[in-house]
Amino acid sequence: MMIQALRRSLLLAVTAAFCAVTPMRPATAATNAEVDAAIKKAKAYIYSQQKGDNWELVAAMPPADKRPQYRVEGWQWGGVTGTAIYGLLASGESTQDPKIKASLEWLKKADIHGHYAAAMRAQAWPFIKDEREAAQASRADFKIFLNGLIGDKKPMGERGSPFGFYGYYTDEKGKIQPNWYDRSVSQLCVLGMWACEQAGQEIPSEYWRVVDAAWKGAQRPDGGWNYQDNREGGSTGTMTAAGIATLFITQDFILQADGSQWSTCRGGQRNPWIDKGLDWMDKNAPKLLQSAPHYHYQLYGIERIGVASGRKYFGTTDWYKVGADKLVEMQNKDGSWGKDDAGHNPKKIPDTVFSILFLVRGRAPVIMNKLEYTSVPDPASKIPAMPDPWNQRPRDAANFAHWSGKQIEQYLNWQVVNLKVPAHELHDAPILYIAGSLPLKFKEDEIKKLREFVEGGGLILGNADCANANFTKSFIDLGGELFPKYEFRELPKTHPIYTEEQFRPTKWKVQPKVMGLTNGVRELMVLIPDADIARFWQTRSEKTKNECYELMQNIFLYSIDKSGLYSRDSSYIVLKDGKIKPEKSMEVARVIVGDNPNPEPGAWRRMSAIMHNQAKLDLKLETVKLGEGKLGPQKVAHLTGTAKFTLNEKQRAELKSYVEKGGTLLIDAAGGSNDFATAAETELAAMFGGEVGSFGTILPPDHPVYTPGNSKIAQFTYRAFVRGKVAGSLNAPRIRAHVIQGRPAVLYSREDLTAGMIGNEVDGIIGYSPATATQIVKQVLTYVAYKGGGAPVAATSADTKAPAAPAAKPRPRSPTPRPRPSRRRRSRRFVSQLRGFG
Repeated sequence: MMIQALRRSLLLAVTAAFCAVTPMRPATAATNAEVDAAIKKAKAYIYSQQKGDNWELVAAMPPADKRPQYRVEGWQWGGVTGTAIYGLLASGESTQDPKIKASLEWLKKADIHGHYAAAMRAQAWPFIKDEREAAQASRADFKIFLNGLIGDKKPMGERGSPFGFYGYYTDEKGKIQPNWYDRSVSQLCVLGMWACEQAGQEIPSEYWRVVDAAWKGAQRPDGGWNYQDNREGGSTGTMTAAGIATLFITQDFILQADGSQWSTCRGGQRNPWIDKGLDWMDKNAPKLLQSAPHYHYQLYGIERIGVASGRKYFGTTDWYKVGADKLVEMQNKDGSWGKDDAGHNPKKIPDTVFSILFLVRGRAPVIMNKLEYTSVPDPASKIPAMPDPWNQRPRDAANFAHWSGKQIEQYLNWQVVNLKVPAHELHDAPILYIAGSLPLKFKEDEIKKLREFVEGGGLILGNADCANANFTKSFIDLGGELFPKYEFRELPKTHPIYTEEQFRPTKWKVQPKVMGLTNGVRELMVLIPDADIARFWQTRSEKTKNECYELMQNIFLYSIDKSGLYSRDSSYIVLKDGKIKPEKSMEVARVIVGDNPNPEPGAWRRMSAIMHNQAKLDLKLETVKLGEGKLGPQKVAHLTGTAKFTLNEKQRAELKSYVEKGGTLLIDAAGGSNDFATAAETELAAMFGGEVGSFGTILPPDHPVYTPGNSKIAQFTYRAFVRGKVAGSLNAPRIRAHVIQGRPAVLYSREDLTAGMIGNEVDGIIGYSPATATQIVKQVLTYVAYKGGGAPVAATSADTKAPAAPAAKPRPRSPTPRPRPSRRRRSRRFVSQLRGFG
């Protein structure tokens, strides 16, 4: 019951997060809320068409002599039910739901022979959690696809040869349909065989080689594919997408079978057939995304290759954005898409499912962006250049994203990005992944973008392919160039990556070395110098090299604090809207004291954009070094840091004079730093009296500071890392105030606000949730700007991510540590936190 309750609360929080974030696209684009509503209506339509335990036009498969050649009530009987179940499961419905469970049992017993029908039924089996049950259920479809592959006297790959393709059916005696093949049913059969592999079937490697050669041989000179060589017509969007998607699948299995080639680093691996196909899509996608004879089926194909290739754009077209906009616009009133033919071909359910799959998978969270960069040879080093040094393991990120998604029962995407785009566009994912075996060398403008990405909350991950020492050195040097104040060190065994996430290093046969560069709040960069984990992602060695997967899963979960995922095209990033005209301005001083006074430069940049957009208040930020007499005209001064510090008498006098003359001083320990907090409390006691550690009084939730004008903070929440580390309630604010003549002149928080203002979820921070931290600072600024009166713009959640879940009250700390939950229980906990994004 507790797990179910937590899951429900997290699903509500995630839905709110999708609706709350500021989308980084035009106002006319479909919002996440609209997409959510469209998916919900579509699922309701599918359920409305269910007939007991199935969706078929007729109750049973007709006799052989009365079957139309490929109609769904004949040879493709069972396919509508398989399609409907696939759409529902892919959109998050449970295999344990009574309606779904009954239909799955119906599918297991259905006497299916049609290849379309078997292909759609096969998509359901990977959703079954019991491995034995999934393998048993998929066995019949595996045999259909293995026996149904056409062999022919014509040489494979010869124009017009059906060898390596599929017809519409295999009859009861295992006889293949004579004299017919096409690439539409062939694509779906390959997808069906892939689903069987995921459900536990062992597919002969020769199968993938035959299919691979057949599709390569059928590619047209323009890079596309057509429906069938024996019919008129050129390359089409549906068949070109089918060809590219098929070659991505066959490539993965063929490359996996030849694992020895990945032990050396020779540069990027290219597939000329896939490249030509993607070039065709670059030229034609803008038109294909607008309309097509089989539009919904075509969108399904485009989504598959967009996700498989890690591409956000075809040409300059954001394929998901355009497709989602069109689908939201053209959805039927009953929740379906498409239009049925006269009786024999019910297209509404397939078209509705294809549309659901596009929306669900296309907007799935992006786990990492893989950086595309060029090799710049250094003649002095005698290290030669190589092609595509960033892509020596072309399927590393794709394979890890697939494995990670299975761990948390949720679709996850990956992308390829470059540094030609603005820094904020890199925030589609929490991690920017840089791999290679050559020294890195970036231009000045690229360095600036990398720095902006990290300061905006991102994490840069480096993997030294082939454990190359030159790459490792250059990555460390890159860290020094980006953040000269900080240095790399090996992560301590007490780091949250090892102690707070899903997997424990004590279970690993080998513990890969991990180096990190921190600002004292969070890791800015992480480097795997010698384990070459990407090699084992490429070869899908999750069983023999589980530590390479589990370590990366821990890094991923650390970067999102286990629950801070965003759907594609959404982000916590807030950009200043130039169309909004400010009504007021206010000066804010960033007070510089101690060795690390500004660990998160991106915090106030984001806060400035929020105040501009939401309160029409422009902040004029100024860095003020305390003791130089420059503190005074600013209405608000912010003091933060992570290190110990001591003020001299002149600095204390300046701060005290500032607040006594009407200034508001906001102090917080960045990251929840104990060193900074202890120093701050000592200095506050010296300036304003009282005992160290008990400064001022805690402001109640309804204090005017939190409720300026008509606005208020609906709920105060904290990061998960806080639990068990602080005493007292975690459902209320803990900020202490020093009051002068009824005015809270000094506001002090031992719990982090600074990192929270960035907006990203990251583990290891003792502080308020990003949503609450952002709202607190926003309310303080609004209160000061309007002197506690007036009616400023009401605080909303539109500028922040909604809280992940209400924080539980801490239990009294036991003198002996509580035993950790078992791996099985921990796994369920992480699943409950992370599922539901589709």
